[in-house]
Formats: sequence, C-alpha cells, structure tokens
Amino acid sequence: MKTLNFLLTFSSLNVILVTIERFSFTTKIILQPYSFFRLHEVFQITVLILITIVIPFFLLKEITHNFDSLKTAKGTILGLSFVVGVYLYGTGNGVHELASYLFNTFCPIKNFSSLQCQGMYFNDYYFGNILYFVGAFLINISLIILERIKPNINFAKKDLAVTSINSLVLAFAIFAYSAFDRVLVGIVYSMLTMLTAYFFLFSWKKKYIHIPFTLYVVIAYTIGTLASIVVRVIR
Repeated sequence: MKTLNFLLTFSSLNVILVTIERFSFTTKIILQPYSFFRLHEVFQITVLILITIVIPFFLLKEITHNFDSLKTAKGTILGLSFVVGVYLYGTGNGVHELASYLFNTFCPIKNFSSLQCQGMYFNDYYFGNILYFVGAFLINISLIILERIKPNINFAKKDLAVTSINSLVLAFAIFAYSAFDRVLVGIVYSMLTMLTAYFFLFSWKKKYIHIPFTLYVVIAYTIGTLASIVVRVIR
C-alpha cells in the first residue's frame, strides 16, 4: 500500500473510532472534581483530536517528499499556512468540546435565556466550530497546493481504489456534521472546501492520478456536501 493510502486509511479508522466513541459508555461517565468533564470529552481532546492532528503532519511529510517542498519561499508560506491551520483546528475543537459539555449539561438546550447559556451556545455552535473549520480548510488547501508543487508520479490507477474507499469514509463524517447540525456553519465549510478543491482539480493540466490527495478531498466533499444539501432541503 502506498504511504499516502496508508495514512488515509489510518485517518478513516480514526473517523470510525470517533463515531463509535460518541455512542459509547464514555458519554455516561462524569469525572471529578466538580463534574468538570465527561470521560467522552477527555478522550476526544487527549486522544482522538490529537490523532487527527498527527495524521496531517505525516501527510505533509509525504506530500512534500520529506519536507523538501517547504524549502522554497512558496513552500515556506504554505507550511506556515498548514501550521496556522493546525493551531486553529485544535483550538476550535477544544473550545467546541468544552462549550458543548457545559451547554448540554447545565442549560436547557432548546429554550435558554441566561447570558451564561447563550455564551456556551455561541462558543459551541459558532466560535469553536468556525475556528475548527477554518483550521481544517487551511490544512486541506495547504496540502492540495503543496501536492501540485511536487506531484505524486508514483501513484497508479490501481492505488486509486483504496483512496476512493477512504474518501467515502470521510464523506460520511462530512455528511454527519453538515446535514444534521443545528446551525449552517458545517455545511458552509463543506461547500467552500468542495468548490475550492474543484478549482484546484480542474485547473490541473496534467494527469489527475498524480494528485491523489486532491482527488481524495474532491470525492469526499462532493458526496458529503451534496448528500447534506439534499437532506437539509427535504427536512
């Protein structure tokens, strides 16, 4: 298996683990002192979110050919964009997890009027998520552009099957937060990412097979976003 596909497969396994964990016993265990978190939030912040940051680092290493592409001025700027994306992604995820726990535990989630609950709601659904999605966007787009600098000429058509399967797993995750979230932040992000990925795909004048990460993003965000739009329209 190509290194890129191995990393994408590992990412898919983490997506599946995230899904399973959200319905596990960890959501029932409230930690002490002061009921500060559930085991769910602690596991998310210290393990699952960490994995979703570690994997892109190795994707960066693979796509830049052991960081060689970062040695140019353009590569340095894209590397910085990637680092900023990682920071915003991790920070937004942390803000979201904290605010989500506080809001869903201590506030009436449908009818709330106190300033504290309004603040928790905003941090949960807007501020935290916006930081998270901006970070994810910067990570993905930085990797897509870096891939164009040094295309993966060793990637073959037979390798695309594994890439496509992993795209379907990511599409499921995109669909989960874009189709059913209480606010529109998620679907706006997925639409923007999809359209931006289209631009970089269709402006590529060489063989598409040599930009497999771009194909991975295009397939995943196309399926996930369009399915989310359909669900939101018919709901």
